[in-house]
This record gives sequence, C-alpha cells and structure tokens, in this order.
Amino acid sequence: MPVSSPSLIGSEPFAIPRVRLPFGTPGERPDSEVLRAHAIRWGEEFGLIGPRGGARLAETSLLGLGVALTGTAPRSGATVLMDWFLWAVVLDDRVDDGPWAEDGALDRFSAAVDAITRGQEDQAGVHDPMLTVLIDDLWPRTGRLADAAWLERLRGHLLHHLDAQRDLVRMRETAADIGSEEYVRIRRHTFGAPLFFDLIEAADGVVLPADPCGQGCWPVLRDRAADVVSWTNDIHSVAKDVVLGERFNLVTVLAQERRLAPQAAVDAAHEMLATAVGDFTAVKRRHLGHAELPEADRPDVARAAGRLEQVMTACVDWHRTTSRYHLRSGIPAQDNHRSVRTGEATPTLKSRQFETDPYPLYERLRTTFPLAYDEPTDTWLLSRHADVRTALTDQRFTNANYTWQITPLLGHSIVSMDGREHTAHRALLTPEFRSRALAVMHESITEVATSLVERLRGRDTADLITEFTTPLPVQVIARLLGLPTDTPEQVARLRNWTKVGFSYLGNYRQDPGLLTYGLASRDDFYAYLQPYLDARRTHPGNDLISVMFDSVVDGQPLSEEYIRGCCAILLTAGSETSNAGLANLIVNVLDEPGVRDAVRRDPALVDHALTETLRRDAPMQLVLRQTSEAVELPSGTVPAGATVACLIGAANRDPERFRLPDAFDLHRADSVDREYSAASSHVAFGAGRHFCLGSHLVRAELTAGLRILLDAFPDLRWAPGFTPRPTGFVKRCPPRLDVAL
Repeated sequence: MPVSSPSLIGSEPFAIPRVRLPFGTPGERPDSEVLRAHAIRWGEEFGLIGPRGGARLAETSLLGLGVALTGTAPRSGATVLMDWFLWAVVLDDRVDDGPWAEDGALDRFSAAVDAITRGQEDQAGVHDPMLTVLIDDLWPRTGRLADAAWLERLRGHLLHHLDAQRDLVRMRETAADIGSEEYVRIRRHTFGAPLFFDLIEAADGVVLPADPCGQGCWPVLRDRAADVVSWTNDIHSVAKDVVLGERFNLVTVLAQERRLAPQAAVDAAHEMLATAVGDFTAVKRRHLGHAELPEADRPDVARAAGRLEQVMTACVDWHRTTSRYHLRSGIPAQDNHRSVRTGEATPTLKSRQFETDPYPLYERLRTTFPLAYDEPTDTWLLSRHADVRTALTDQRFTNANYTWQITPLLGHSIVSMDGREHTAHRALLTPEFRSRALAVMHESITEVATSLVERLRGRDTADLITEFTTPLPVQVIARLLGLPTDTPEQVARLRNWTKVGFSYLGNYRQDPGLLTYGLASRDDFYAYLQPYLDARRTHPGNDLISVMFDSVVDGQPLSEEYIRGCCAILLTAGSETSNAGLANLIVNVLDEPGVRDAVRRDPALVDHALTETLRRDAPMQLVLRQTSEAVELPSGTVPAGATVACLIGAANRDPERFRLPDAFDLHRADSVDREYSAASSHVAFGAGRHFCLGSHLVRAELTAGLRILLDAFPDLRWAPGFTPRPTGFVKRCPPRLDVAL
C-alpha cells in the first residue's frame, strides 16, 4: 500500500509555477486529428482500450502530447510513435491504478516483453493485450523504422523503462524511501523519455550515433531533456500524486530529504528544472562547436537537438493544459499555476486506498465533497445516503453506462434495460425468486451447505472462502439454471467464469487485461452452456433456462443470445455478491463481541446479523448510473450525460441516516423483512426499479449457510495468528477466512 507524504497533505497552500522554456514550439500538424483517430481505432482493435476509454481519448487532450511528439515526421513513422505513446499511457495507468502491478505481476510482464523483443516468445499462452499487440503488430512495425543497431538500443531503453517501473512498485510495496539522486536516475526511465527520444529519431528518419562528437555531449543532452520533461510532469502532478498517496515525485522527495515546506519543495524542483534547461542550452552550444563533430553530421545533429527542444516545450504546454492534472473540475487550464491545497482535493477512485480501506475516504467525501467530480475517472461521486438513494430511484439516472460496462461482453441484457422494457423482462424472472420457487431453492441451499460442511468434518482448520463461501452460491445458482455441480471440477470451472465475469463487470478502471480476458472467458462459458440450451429448447425441465425459453415479451420469445447473457449475469452477480456477503457475515459473527454466542442461542438473530452486515459492510461498494438530463440532488446538481458512482459503502455509513453508523448493532433494524424489500433503509441491494432481484435468495442462502456452519462447528473461531483483512474496490470482503473448526 502506498504511504502518503506527511510533508504536503493538509498543509498550507502552495503555487504551481509557470514553467517557461526558451525554445520554440513544435506547431500543430495538419493531420493531428487523423493521428488521434488512428491511435484510438488501433487501441480498440487490439483491446488496449474499451469503448469508454476510446470515448475518453476522443473527448480530451490526453493524446495531445503524443501528437506533439511526432513533430513533422512522415505519417508512417508518426503512427508508430502514436501507438507507442498509447501503449505507454495504458501501461502507466495499469501500474498506477489499483493492484495490477503488485505481487510480481509487473516482473512477469517485463520478462514477457524481454522475450518478445528478443523474438523468443510466440502467441501461445499470451493473453495480455499489451503483449499480444507487441507480438502481432507494434514490435514488427517498429523494427521497420531503422536498422538493427537502433532497434537494439530502443529495446534496451524499453526494458529500462520497465525496470524503473518495477523498482518503484517494489519501493511502494515495501514503503522504502528514496533519495533525490537515485530518484532522478530512475525517473528518466519511468517517464520513458529515452525510449521516446529513440522513437522520435527513427520517425524523423534521423538516427544519430550514440556519441556523434566523441566528447559525450549527445548523451548529456538527452539526459537533460529527459530531466526537463519528467520533472515538468512531477511539478504539475504533485497535488494529484499526494492525493493518490504517491510518494515518488520530485517535489515530495525533495520535501522529505531536505525537510522543506510545500512551497519551498515546489520551488526547489522548479529551480532544478531551470538549471537543467540552462545545462541543455550550454551543452548544445558546446556540442555543435566541437571540431570533432563531422561537418556532414552537423545539420542532422542540430535538427535532432532542436527536436529535443520541441519535445520539452510540448511537454510543458501539455502538462499545463491537460485536465488529467487538475484536482477539481471547472478550473480553467490557464489557471493551472494557481495556489492549491491538497487537503481541498477530491478523493479519486484511482486511489489505492479504495482497495484497502475506503471508509476514511467515504467520510471525507460525505463531509467535504458530497457531490464530487473525479477527473481521473470522469465520474461524479455520490456519498450521502439521500443522494445515493435518489440516484437509485430517480428515472433520470439511467443504466446507459452499461453500454460500455457490460454490453460489449453480454449484449443488451436486463441490467442495461430501463423503463417498460426493463419492467417486462424483470416480471418474467421475479416469480422464480419468490414464494414457492424460493422454498424449492431453500431445499437446494440446505443440501449444498450441508454437503460442504460435511467435507470439513474431522479437520482442525479450513479456509472458508475456498471451501464454503465461494462454492455455496455457485452451486445454488447453477442448480437454479439446471447446470451440473456434481464434482469439484465442475464447481471450480463455474467459479472461474464467475470470478472473471465479475471482474469484467467491475472493471471501472478499464484495465485492458480484464477486458480481453473477460471476452475470452465469456466465449468459453457460452461454448460450455450451448448443449444445455439445446437440450432445454427441445426438452424443457423445471429450471430457469426452461422458463426463459417458454417466455414471451411483446408477443416475441426471448432470443437465445439474451438467454445466454441472462445465465451469465445470474451466475456471476448471484455468486460473487453472495460469496462476499457470506464472508463478511462470518467476519462479523466471529469478530463482534457476543454475536457468535447470541446467534447460536437464538438462530433467528442470524437474520439480524446479516441485515446489519449488509448495511455496514456492503459486499458491493458502488454501482454506476448515467444521467439523461441535469438532476438537482440535495447536495448539488449533476450534469446531463454524466457517469455517476453511487457509493453504496459510503451511503450505508452516513451518520445522517444511521446512528453510530460504524458500529455493528445486532438489533438496529426495526423490521428485518423490510430490509429485503425496496423500502430497505440501507442500499446494499440498490433501490427503486433495479432493486436486487435476488435479495430474498441472498437472505435464504446466507442465513441458512451460517446456521448450518455453526450447528456443525459451534466453537468456530479464527485460526491461531489469523486476522481477516477485507479488500476490494467494487466487491469488498476478505480474500481468506482461516478458521479453527
């Protein structure tokens, strides 16, 4: 977990200076929009970005720096450079956003890049789209830009870029400190400047020797230019980095090392940048004046040095104007040098703390930013109960967000429907989760839970996540659909699909690996499902698939495509949320004083324990909506067409709605039955027309499961030395529950 820098958070305001360079600007390319459109199409074609990422790139200036780097390079070289820029941006976002790069993942990725660029890795076994595109397209096209010696130099700088990223990830994971000298060395490569300087030379058609004058001037020029562009990024992003808990920024490193106040640290970084610019100018003059520099090479050397000047200027202009580095919306780009206070910055969904411990962020949002625009994710955040409930019930908050969140995976489905269409399709499924059907499912729940418990008898310890909370809901939903769960292998296969599918649905940060893996897993699941669909079409049974084949909406039968998608949604959402809910229930029963013994004495209290768990420790922490028009909420106005994050975990702990909201109160609910209806006080099941269809199934599943578990193991407790640690950005629960039986 990243450690925030105490020298800047919540301290006095500091000004972001205007960075001015004595160099010319690269000018605007006449084909800049063509290059942008190409990069977006390319990224979507190879799975680096999804529909939401493509729209975001088309609507913002994020690709502007890539276009500026191309200068006047011919279109063929410029497109390769743009594709590398997008590839590097995606990599940078993956490293910065969430846990993707941790636990050795970036090490494995870097090893694969090493093998690919040596020609020793083929397509077999490679699933990450960033690696696939490198094999299939980007590296072969790059190799055609210049000779083998240049390509090997580029390869070295690419691997240095990855090595530097890995170094910082390791330091984040170990909370290690870093001095300014070491940081400067690493930062040149984490920003990727040497890699892009190579690409610019080849795109321009002017590849210089490593040391044209023989006096070491050219490497120094490249280092000074790399320092300028990377430190420019640091100065403009320092406030954002501090909010994200990112310690590795030149300003924060200087503040820590020299014990500087915020403004003094910013000024020190700005002074270092100005010195680097002066050094560059002096070395360039000396370089071009060396007698050892061949006369024939002087025009190319002068041009290449001029391109470095253009790159530095382009970086300064881009960082000053791009919205990526603004703390709040509505701030004019030209005012980026304004005085800022990091304590006034809105928490962002890209913060790692949303994975580890979101509740302090929720409290800050509720009290200070109840309606907040999160620029890095282009999302409006709602954290107060009144606002969230309104967003979940007001028809102006639509499910249009699912056009990028789920439609690419499962097509048009019940979760992406609104209005009359949603009502008609929901009416088909509602009876299958109520009354008589629920009684039948209760028998199945009891049978599955009892079978799982029996497998634990005679053991001293167990991980209940692996052996109880995960397989229970998977088997219950599979039985409802009429799918077999007779063997551990069948259950594990279904479990893998549900896990991947839910990761895709909850991929709000749009990680490309999850986008691609989700589609591949979907295809695998559909191939598995097809024989069961064929059988139910001709020989109906008493399962939900048969019911859907027998159903009609507006005089038309449901399409097979819709039925497939519905099976995937029910299996995924029903399994993953119930798994997390049961895990959190077990944690509270074992952790909260007296609760385990109370529910053993009075099994009816299990219902109360679950109700309070769903409120205080909601398994689903947020859901998205999209506004069809501007909407006035108690906390302010949300604009039309906005993506809105309803922070369930924050709303359920709103002190304006719940007394002592962080406390676990076994007797909080006046009516337990009401908490499983649209009138529920908490919003763990949503609210309004999209209130969770399976709320009663969840209640039956989790309460019966816990009762059966405690009946079998009345002295259930944590294994020696184990403490549950809930994690998760969307679905929140512990990854393990090690218990003594």
